[in-house]
Amino acid sequence: MNALASGRTIVVGGGSHLWRSLASHAGVAAAVSEVIGHAAVEKFAFAPTDRVWVLSYSRRRADNARLLERLRLASVAEVYYVSSSSAIVGQVTRCYGYPRIKADAEREALRNPAGRILTLGLIYADPAHLPGGENIATSIEELAEFFCNPAWPSDAGRRKLLFRKLQRPFRGGLEAALYARYDQLLGACGRFPCLLRPLDLALRLCGYRWYGYVRLSNRLWYSTISS
Repeated sequence: MNALASGRTIVVGGGSHLWRSLASHAGVAAAVSEVIGHAAVEKFAFAPTDRVWVLSYSRRRADNARLLERLRLASVAEVYYVSSSSAIVGQVTRCYGYPRIKADAEREALRNPAGRILTLGLIYADPAHLPGGENIATSIEELAEFFCNPAWPSDAGRRKLLFRKLQRPFRGGLEAALYARYDQLLGACGRFPCLLRPLDLALRLCGYRWYGYVRLSNRLWYSTISS
């Protein structure tokens, strides 16, 4: 029997919104042996046949590095680090915290020969809930299917981009105009997009969700993938 077939599937990040969404799918819940939080990792008795999904993250780079190093030292069979499409922003700037932390954690995960990276876009159950304009997005159904039957086609089997392009309508002409103007300003800022943070706050207060690193990462992916 294959070692993984006889081993456990363990989820790290039991308190995350992502896990709460996934856990409602019967196939996912049935496939998981243990669900633990970050704090429990240090004392958890991992086995060499374990497959570990890391679904949540810490805002502290050192905490993420410590967790992933613990899994490396435990010599588990596979570590699946769930990352974000926003990590691509690191190609342009490190001024945004979340993409920077995710990109750093990806590098830590790949230090482990058993580490793999699953890159997700904006998670949605209904595409109508996505922001207007261009989106790099992942449905919760797609993620649940992959969770139950993972396959790793890229970078010698160490990466999977699990997202697609989805164009959504704007709420009106004003939002469309602001979106176009924001893109112009984003391009003008070059490697210093955080100069737009005061504007980002104003857009957030208006209920828009396509600003900041979300918009920048979507732009970058749209320019690099064909479908």
